[in-house]
Amino acid sequence: MFRIPYACWLSLTFTFLLSVPALGQSANEAAAYVALYYTPVAGLPPLAPSTDTSSHPLGSGLVMQGRLGQMSRRGDLTLRTMGVGVELPVGHWSMSGTLAYLSANCGPDWAGDNDCAGDIMIGASARRTLLRRPLGDAPPVKGKRGAQQSNDQQFLVAFEGSGGFSPRLGEQALALAAGLPLALSFRNGDMHFVPFITPGLGFGRMGNVVYTGDDFATSHGSLAPMLGGGIGLEFGRSGIGTTLGFQKVFKSTGGTTQLGLGMTWQGVPTR
Repeated sequence: MFRIPYACWLSLTFTFLLSVPALGQSANEAAAYVALYYTPVAGLPPLAPSTDTSSHPLGSGLVMQGRLGQMSRRGDLTLRTMGVGVELPVGHWSMSGTLAYLSANCGPDWAGDNDCAGDIMIGASARRTLLRRPLGDAPPVKGKRGAQQSNDQQFLVAFEGSGGFSPRLGEQALALAAGLPLALSFRNGDMHFVPFITPGLGFGRMGNVVYTGDDFATSHGSLAPMLGGGIGLEFGRSGIGTTLGFQKVFKSTGGTTQLGLGMTWQGVPTR
């Protein structure tokens, strides 16, 4: 009988704790929220975790990425993000860099506010598979000439660290985050599915802002819990993958959830 791994129970518990709101919102919390969403750390939708970063059998190992995201804040403020990046294997890690742009469509409540301004964003991330555990029985041998296949149904635990920066019209948004993606990996014909959820913790800092009570521009920042997730799909041996995902940064008063689409291409398999 299949038993839910302890990491799943840990993720469910952590997710529940993230949903409990704190009281009040400080300038530090507001700055962290903006910095995370206005950089690639939370400003772009997540990608499905790799099923195994210890080997890179497909193509050259170079992975091209493209991501689109959208979120709506109170007062008719809509944010749209688009980014491109490359990912390369480095030992047991996958390292990536991203260049992106955020645009804003504002209602009258946000007229003249810097949160209503678009700007470029840059980011970097490091990902690694920590654990792979087969689910169910191993598939049978494929005849005399075939070798026994590894189980295609797996439970995965990974690590992802990311950082991002945006000039933010002189406000200098800086963000860092660490997450623990938990995923299931299975196949149906030529399709590979990876549903996942990623509890995490982020730090955001705005370097030159004025909040209520400040006499002059100064820096504010703090930690913020995060939750991402979605489902990744790989299309046969084409090397093309897509992820439908969401990203949530929690704060004590309201908050938004970003929805988005990610595309990857890692070359045509060589065997």
